Amino acid sequence: MTALVPYSLPGDEIQRCLVEGERVVSSFGPYHATSRRVLLAIPPKADSDLQLGHEKPLTYELPYVNLASITEVKAIDRRKIALGACLTVIGIATLFAWYLIAPIVSVVAGVFIMLQGATEKPAYYQLRGRDMEGEELYKWQIIHYGSGSFIASISTMTGVEAIRD
Repeated sequence: MTALVPYSLPGDEIQRCLVEGERVVSSFGPYHATSRRVLLAIPPKADSDLQLGHEKPLTYELPYVNLASITEVKAIDRRKIALGACLTVIGIATLFAWYLIAPIVSVVAGVFIMLQGATEKPAYYQLRGRDMEGEELYKWQIIHYGSGSFIASISTMTGVEAIRD
């Protein structure tokens, strides 16, 4: 599963990562779709990295010629399932002791929240390159929410359509 989108670099920092004749077409967080590749530019962490000589951003690239597929991955919300289970258990535990309306509401709400969490929703887009495996795949998981135009621009440039899972 993906984490929150890290901060992106300012435009002039991205320009330093590009080769001659390359331009940025679209950006989403640290991900940049250029005219030749998808670029992941992670900014250096605070002062500790700057003191160690890591002044340049950490960059990874996925050339368009190596892009094999774009998949929309769905996932369940485990936090909602856990919250719903807790509410249901608390409601059932107090139902027989208190005979109040609150435990009944807790059980109904808990079951509803669990069912909502168990419904799969789009979580992220997985960009997959040829011969890409394991840890390398995690770098190319782009959060679904808000990244639609970014994925569309990659699809337009490469001809690779996003597959819904």
